Amino acid sequence: MSAADRNASSTINDTGENLENDICSTPVLEALKEHKVKLGETLESIAKQYDVTTATLMGLNPRNRDRIVKVGRILKIPPLNGIAYEVKNQETYKSIAEKYRVRPDVIFEYNGCQNRPKTVFIPGVVWKPAPVIAKIISPNLLPNLNETIVMQTGGYPLPYRVPVTSGYGWRNNPVTGQWAFHSGIDLGASMGTPVLAAKTGKVEFAGWEGGYGNFIEIVHNSFGTRYAHLSQIYVTQGQRVVKGQQIGRVGSTGRSTGPHLHFEVIIPSAQGWSTLDPASYLIRLAMIVGEMVSA
Repeated sequence: MSAADRNASSTINDTGENLENDICSTPVLEALKEHKVKLGETLESIAKQYDVTTATLMGLNPRNRDRIVKVGRILKIPPLNGIAYEVKNQETYKSIAEKYRVRPDVIFEYNGCQNRPKTVFIPGVVWKPAPVIAKIISPNLLPNLNETIVMQTGGYPLPYRVPVTSGYGWRNNPVTGQWAFHSGIDLGASMGTPVLAAKTGKVEFAGWEGGYGNFIEIVHNSFGTRYAHLSQIYVTQGQRVVKGQQIGRVGSTGRSTGPHLHFEVIIPSAQGWSTLDPASYLIRLAMIVGEMVSA
């Protein structure tokens, strides 16, 4: 059997289709453009320049997953949106295609018709960060005194007061640009700020939740609270938490334009959970936190 015959056979086994060699071009991952960041450029402006999404650039450029680009840094730019996927043992184009709901022959072609590549480019797939599940941190191990105080007597979802960067209700969505209802309040905390349970309760959900990114929902006696776009999650589903316990850290995962905590207050209704404007709740707690910190 010739080399060409062996390649064709492998192609048939992986994709289920006999594709001619003349449709194969240089693999996308071997033909990425390079962009040197200039003064004044942002990840968003660079993505727009090349007609790809910021998520695509973040996926292919791990150092820029905080959305920050530094002047002089080199970014890898693909010709279209997609992700780089590291092929695991025994995986084929067909199994990868089924996982991401992309035709196997499409993946095969975009990767230069390679038979057993170590990494493949999957076109059209939206990159998103994997949720980070970390061990619970004991309040006694946290070095900042203010954090420890709030953890003992808290209620505010952060260790100190921060400005509200987006309120509850209808607004122009900063990600999609469309008029949409904002079901919570955005608190402008910096990346990595500890996120605290507003009240004692049970963790109903902890993990990745679409546009919310890394997300936690806690059910209390008569209401619930939600915490979204986290960089880390420190609790697991079904776990009991106490008021003021650190449950995660502020991040910018999911549909987010920058680090902040999206905080919701929810109540049961005939249609399921409904959200309430948490403004008055947060204002009262922020005043308490301010008094504690200044004491």
